[in-house]
Amino acid sequence: MKNKKFFNGSVYLALLSAITLFFWFFQLESYGLPIFLLALFLVLVLFRDVMPAVPILLNALFMISQTEWSLSSIPLYLYLTPVALLAGIVIHIIRFKVNIFRGKMLFGIVLMFIAMLLSTINAEIINLNYLFYVIIGIVYAFVYLFFVNSMEGDHKTYLLKMMFILGILVSVEVLMYYLRVEDVIYALEHKTINLGWGISNYVATYLIVFIPTTFYFAKKMKFNISLILVAVFQIIMLLFTDSRGGITAFAFVFIILLIYLFNKKNWGYTLLSIGITLGILLLVIYLNYDMFIAMYERFKLLLFDDSGRLEIYADAWRVFKEHPLFGAGIFSRLDEFGDFRMYHNTVLHVLASFGIIGVISLLIQVFMMFKITLTKINSQTIILCISILGAHAHGMVDNVYLMPQFMVLLFIIIAVIENSNKYAEIDKLVRA
Repeated sequence: MKNKKFFNGSVYLALLSAITLFFWFFQLESYGLPIFLLALFLVLVLFRDVMPAVPILLNALFMISQTEWSLSSIPLYLYLTPVALLAGIVIHIIRFKVNIFRGKMLFGIVLMFIAMLLSTINAEIINLNYLFYVIIGIVYAFVYLFFVNSMEGDHKTYLLKMMFILGILVSVEVLMYYLRVEDVIYALEHKTINLGWGISNYVATYLIVFIPTTFYFAKKMKFNISLILVAVFQIIMLLFTDSRGGITAFAFVFIILLIYLFNKKNWGYTLLSIGITLGILLLVIYLNYDMFIAMYERFKLLLFDDSGRLEIYADAWRVFKEHPLFGAGIFSRLDEFGDFRMYHNTVLHVLASFGIIGVISLLIQVFMMFKITLTKINSQTIILCISILGAHAHGMVDNVYLMPQFMVLLFIIIAVIENSNKYAEIDKLVRA
């Protein structure tokens, strides 16, 4: 009983992220990841409720400090990651007799897989690498089906706490990156940020998803200056990602968060909190004027410099018109070196790659995400809905949807909410 309480508590979540930060900072992931993989495997094998495995899995994403490997130097633990995850899942399914073929996202997932298979009709290149990307799509779908059927109870509060702590973790990693560079101004002007596990756009996506949870706890705990400071810190670190798409998407999300904060009964508290937040932001900008000027120089041409995206979007539309029904396949866009590239827009990428059938499956998936999230409307589901909306907003200008690391996160969020809705219905029937 005590063990169960520990794994479902805030100390466990904070401890995991503190350990993750330690291994990342000292570039010791070659030791840390095998330890986390073993812990992940044991939790999956021993626990009927697999929710404690989620923070282990997600923290592991932020432990990798560098990824500049050749094919011959890829570390063993990277190969062991899917092995440990899938082996733990398979043993869990067998041991606890889990039926994984249930879930409200299942139809959209199957339809997307069918669209992916049909797209091979027009694909110019089909090789082992192509098969690898197909398998990735199957894996993150499998992860959703496993978690939605292997969780027990309402874990939304646990999920929000985990996302809040992960938001702090990612923000601290951004801060540490800039504390270690020789010239911060140069780093900002040339967008050199790379945390190992992700470059600027990837870091921004995670912060867009995680920051809303800080606003949730700030509203829940009334006037809490510490949480206001955390929110300001996270927003500043988002600015320091130098991701124009990410910051633009968050500007949209920020307006929604301000509306979310507003409370008619405590409008004075709300206005005071917003005022303090903006005041601290302005003070930090004033005290670090040169740094923010460097950011401004990157953003001032935002409306006039699309970084080649309009040309990419036009190419996606051209490919779609050539193959409207099934698309041109996973490798519909390749660079001059023959490497796979995406179209920096979720809808256009799916249209070009998987055609009309693909975009129908995408719309079904997105619709079901929001339908599941808002089945029970309360402060928790609203904030999670804002997080999901933020990810999709960023997906209009950068690669988010269909990227495995983001899909796993989004599907876990949906799995937690869907499972919570299911147990709420069961509890309602029992009480009746």
